[in-house]
Amino acid sequence: MTQTALDFTRPRPGDLFKYGTQCHKIYERLLQQGKITNIEIVYELRIPNSTGRISDIREALKPHLMTVSDAKRTEDGQFEYALIG
Repeated sequence: MTQTALDFTRPRPGDLFKYGTQCHKIYERLLQQGKITNIEIVYELRIPNSTGRISDIREALKPHLMTVSDAKRTEDGQFEYALIG
């Protein structure tokens, strides 16, 4: 019996999203830093619909057994998302 090797590397942003799109920018930041807040998405990345893009990223990550955490409120009132998997 032969066991197939599993690949646990995370997909690159360009493998999931067209370069420069809102989802590409958010996912790239999640890969680099592991987490991102709604304030960073809106004011640094200039993406007004942060929750919609997070949902899109979750859908794209499902086949890779990954997801983005539910929004967790930080002490200063921001919502933080993290990459899981």
